[in-house]
Amino acid sequence: MDLSYLLGILARRKWLILATMALAALGVFFYIGSKPERYKSTVVMATGIVNYKGINSDNSDAFVQQYQVENAFSNLIEFAQSRSTIKLATIEMLQRDMAASGGNGTVKPLREPNRSLSSYSDDEWKQLFEALQKIQLDSLTDPSFSPQFDFLLDKIARAYGYDNDAILRSLSVKRKTNTDFLDIHLTTETPDLSQQLAATYAKRFLTYYFNLSVREKRKNVESYQKLASEKKAVVDSIYDLRFEYLKQKGLPVLGRQSEELVGQITKLELDRQRAYSRKQSAAESVDRLKKYEKDRESRDAREVQSRLMDRNSTADQMEKVRELRQKSVESGGKDPEIESQLNEANTELQEMLRSNARTQGKARTEEGKKTKEDLYKERVSVDLDRIDAEESYNRLNSEIYSLKNKLSGMVVNDEVSTRLQEEQNRAQYEFEKVDEELIKAKLALENAENPLTIVQNAQRPEWPEPNRQALLSIFAAIVMGTLVIIALFVLAYLDGSLQSPDLFKKYTEGLPLLGQIPAISLKGFDLEKIFSAEQGGNSYTAFRESLRKIRGQLLKSGAQVFLIASTRAKEGKTLAMLSIAHSMAFNNKRVLMIDTNFKNPLPESYTDRPTANRAILNKLMRDHGLAEVFQLKSKTVESSEPQLLDILGNTGLHQSPSELLDAAGFQAFLTDLKNHYDVILMESAALNTYSDSQELFPFADKVVAVFNANSTLGTADKESISVLRSLGDKFLGSLLTEVDEQKR
Repeated sequence: MDLSYLLGILARRKWLILATMALAALGVFFYIGSKPERYKSTVVMATGIVNYKGINSDNSDAFVQQYQVENAFSNLIEFAQSRSTIKLATIEMLQRDMAASGGNGTVKPLREPNRSLSSYSDDEWKQLFEALQKIQLDSLTDPSFSPQFDFLLDKIARAYGYDNDAILRSLSVKRKTNTDFLDIHLTTETPDLSQQLAATYAKRFLTYYFNLSVREKRKNVESYQKLASEKKAVVDSIYDLRFEYLKQKGLPVLGRQSEELVGQITKLELDRQRAYSRKQSAAESVDRLKKYEKDRESRDAREVQSRLMDRNSTADQMEKVRELRQKSVESGGKDPEIESQLNEANTELQEMLRSNARTQGKARTEEGKKTKEDLYKERVSVDLDRIDAEESYNRLNSEIYSLKNKLSGMVVNDEVSTRLQEEQNRAQYEFEKVDEELIKAKLALENAENPLTIVQNAQRPEWPEPNRQALLSIFAAIVMGTLVIIALFVLAYLDGSLQSPDLFKKYTEGLPLLGQIPAISLKGFDLEKIFSAEQGGNSYTAFRESLRKIRGQLLKSGAQVFLIASTRAKEGKTLAMLSIAHSMAFNNKRVLMIDTNFKNPLPESYTDRPTANRAILNKLMRDHGLAEVFQLKSKTVESSEPQLLDILGNTGLHQSPSELLDAAGFQAFLTDLKNHYDVILMESAALNTYSDSQELFPFADKVVAVFNANSTLGTADKESISVLRSLGDKFLGSLLTEVDEQKR
């Protein structure tokens, strides 16, 4: 099945294709034109998906992140289009319109119910309206209600056009290219309805998504609140039990008085600690001052001793100088040794005098300025502070001891009370732990944020949506044309008919083909006119030329007796035989057609025709005993020219040729006919059904098989083709009838 064949199919069916395209375009054009105008309102919503899971700048895990982003958007879009989300919008829209229909006078209903879409009673309407008024959508996390409520909701919502299918048809939720935004479009018949429905849907979607996202946090808060209440109840029950126990025993309870005593004891203990610190500090100061006094006494003693020693050394040195000076006077200053000693003694004396002067005149430090009396006074003052601190410390000890005794008198040293107190303390500890977790859960719930935010609210559309009437009509025409073309190609592919010479060779596995006979109209069909020289029309030209080609091959074979056979009935054997006979007759060949198809004989309008050869044919039939098999010629025609075409019909006997014909006699009959005719054509019954053809094969010089181009080959046909192949050279070839010239 080549391209030219496919193009031929389109060429033959071009008007069908164009007609269906035109009908589709017109149908869509008028259908869209009859549709009411539609208005679209849009809400743009940020999802936070890309912000939280954006592709890293280093692109290290781009594929995984991109997959996560796309998967998150797909999940979110499916959630947005889920029945639960749409159900919330349905409930709110019904709350509004049903309240408006109820005559509250504040708002007008956006839609009136259409009872033809869904029939309901007034009681059902009131029942649903009352149920809707009790629903709080802002805190709803599970839009599951009773089956009766869902049934009424769907039933009445369908009448209002707010049911799941209606909203879903009007809704479009898509990701805005590669951004973080969702485009939510809602298209309805009025601008106000589009805006209201889009705003309601976005609000319900946003709230429902947030409620689901914090559902676990709310459950945690509720769980901790419940647990905290239980723990607090345990604490209170133990406290009440202990209180009743102590009351029955007539024992005091560590209440406000004991708490005040504890506070006083705590304060006194702090004061005692301060007094003790002050006492210790004063004692250390006294010890330090005593040490200073001892150091002062030692230093003063050393200074006195040093001064005495310096004074004695100076006096000794002055005495030494005086003695040496006396000796110098006695020697008259002429003894060098004495003079040298005198000078050294004077130098040492001067040095001692200067050193003593520096020691006597050196300023004392701040500590050194303090006299022993001052240190004593200071020590006495500090010691007084120490005594005061000790007295305070002792006094506070006494007060604390007294208060503790008083407190110990208030505390009941009872095993049951102690055990209850321990249980109360343990329960109080558990309650405080649970209360801490409750506070954390509340903070987590309060700090939870909705990742979805509305970037663009629903606006009231000013103009209706373009219906694209012309574009859709063209598209419909293209689609219809494409479908028709595909259907034609599929039918052509599935069509196993022979159709053309190429397909004939393909399906018959190369069976010889003598030629093809084009399909023609049988209205006004006249072979005499078709082959006459006066026929100038072109409608039968292909038909006539095809027969001439076949005629040439038959004559070229040199055979004189041809058997025209077919695998099945109504393949066109009779028309082929008549056409070939007339073609040969117009080629000045004497032709005799013998109808040997005893199962389906030719009508008398074909066979009972006047002929100048009546006497010869009747004589031969009588001579060979075939007068009861074939029709005797009863009419004659006077003509100066010999008859070129005769038809010999049979009497319609339902017997096979071998049962009707004597082989030798029939063969002799054909031999005698050859003396009077150039070509003898015989027609036989179908090979698939009858044995007639195979019984007539021996009497023919050549066998020609006829196949119809509109036929398909079955198993029986293939078996018959095998029989034809077995004839060898006797099988001259095949004829393909009713060939569509455009399929060639």
